Amino acid sequence: MFHAFTAADTPLLEAVCGHIARNFEPVALSALVDSAEAGRSLPDLALTVTVDDGYRNYLEHAHPIFRRHRIPVTVYSVADFADGQLWLWTDQVAYCLDQTKKSSITAAIPPREPAEFDISSPHARRAATEAIWEELKLVPDAARQQFMAALSDLTGVEIPPEAPPGIQAMSWDELRGIAAEGVEIGCHTRTHPILSRLPQARLDGEIRGAKAYMEDRLGFPVAHFCYPNGRDIDIGDAAAECVRSAGFRSAATTVWGLHTPDADPMRLRRIPTGTDQSSGYIFELLAGLHMPRHFPEEKAALAA
Repeated sequence: MFHAFTAADTPLLEAVCGHIARNFEPVALSALVDSAEAGRSLPDLALTVTVDDGYRNYLEHAHPIFRRHRIPVTVYSVADFADGQLWLWTDQVAYCLDQTKKSSITAAIPPREPAEFDISSPHARRAATEAIWEELKLVPDAARQQFMAALSDLTGVEIPPEAPPGIQAMSWDELRGIAAEGVEIGCHTRTHPILSRLPQARLDGEIRGAKAYMEDRLGFPVAHFCYPNGRDIDIGDAAAECVRSAGFRSAATTVWGLHTPDADPMRLRRIPTGTDQSSGYIFELLAGLHMPRHFPEEKAALAA
């Protein structure tokens, strides 16, 4: 599982793709699902690559490398992001904290009490950004939207209507272009909310509605889904059932793990990889090392 790429990441990605090509059997996601449905075995060490969110930086920095190494990829796109109607709320939080002239902010994320966040240094801003992200993932979606509506005033930073360079989305034409070169295009909801925090009335639009919207814009079926944030506590039974009933053939989580042939294609586990990791560490991840049983938030939920 990848998300975003920069020009500085290309040497690492070249090393990872070379390692995959030499030591694994890269297969398309549809081939994996076909095998599961038919009860057929996959090649030994079969591996599928997925990329979340649909950033244009995939096209600019990663697509040529995956193609050169003949590695099939599935890109999960956020429908309204590709359509130019929004940019990702996580990026808006990071943008405001990076651009503000304040050294601290006091933020209230309902129903939690106000808290002060130090943003006096790059390290502190990054820590504050990640803390706010995690808080917003755990509250009802209405509370997240309320916070986002106040974010500009809170930080004194005007949020531009379109994403800044480097975090823009691939357009429909660009998505069709990479699809013509063999990339599978999946659905990552309409607006990228945390599905378990949504009221039931909105689930259908974010899942079934997003599928129909993407298929209309792209002109071909969209068979694969990806849950935003993707932990068990972010999905919920209602969203999982909505994905299944919408006609998707698979759905990817962010739960760490490898698969046996009897895996549920609607709850696919993945191995999160990032360009902030070393190539050696990523090689170890691909070998099945470093996999926690639960994320910290899930441990807390289980303890409760």
